[in-house]
Amino acid sequence: MLKAGEVESRVLWSTRSPRATFGDEIVDDVLAADSEAVIYDTGRGGRPDVVKMAYSLYVDCKAEAVVIISNPKLTYQVVYGLESRGVPAYGAIWDS
Repeated sequence: MLKAGEVESRVLWSTRSPRATFGDEIVDDVLAADSEAVIYDTGRGGRPDVVKMAYSLYVDCKAEAVVIISNPKLTYQVVYGLESRGVPAYGAIWDS
């Protein structure tokens, strides 16, 4: 149950060897925020289609929007890929 001021969210995290790279504490914090977080290890499965994964998660959980935090190239790719499917998608702006 959400407390006042909290917003339900889902996490999709794609990275190489998450526990080895970021440590148990960070991974456990992500899982504490979203016990069903999708944590994809690129060291095991290669680079995924993040647009496809994000869209699937968006549909599955009936989200209102998608927010991406990544490098500029992937952020633009995901925002464009989702917006072209009619999904409200937001990412950082690198204009300086």
